Amino acid sequence: MLWTLLGILLTASTVQAQVVSDLDHFKLFNFCRPMLLEVADLTSDARGIGLTEEGVQLAVESRLRAARLYTESWEEANLAFLFIDVHVARRAFSITVQYHKLVTDLATNSNGPAITWDDGSTGTYRSGAGFIIQGLSSYLDKFLANYLRVNDPACNTR
Repeated sequence: MLWTLLGILLTASTVQAQVVSDLDHFKLFNFCRPMLLEVADLTSDARGIGLTEEGVQLAVESRLRAARLYTESWEEANLAFLFIDVHVARRAFSITVQYHKLVTDLATNSNGPAITWDDGSTGTYRSGAGFIIQGLSSYLDKFLANYLRVNDPACNTR
């Protein structure tokens, strides 16, 4: 009896964890369309520790491609893009990951891309570029897990 009750509780908590809220849906649902990628220019301090725009671009692009979510076509992306900003100033850094998608403003009935999901942090580092890329990677993991969870029904029909 105890094991049955425990099994029911675990199943209920798993189902609850998979529920997609209206806010999650607004922020991330886009019919599992692939997205463009935009990487902000790096500072000279970032380049000084070995970070390059090309390196950041390749690191993020490869993750998006592996998930089949990368495109270079604005039309295919339906104006959706992932914006990455890695800023380094002396021993401090910040990482920003933002998802932009096409949104309709009901007040003006106009459409345009808007930031609907973002995450990031600031901190200090000792070990250089690898530490910062590792941090960026964890934000990409979080974004991809959430995007794929919210878009799961659409992704399974592609």
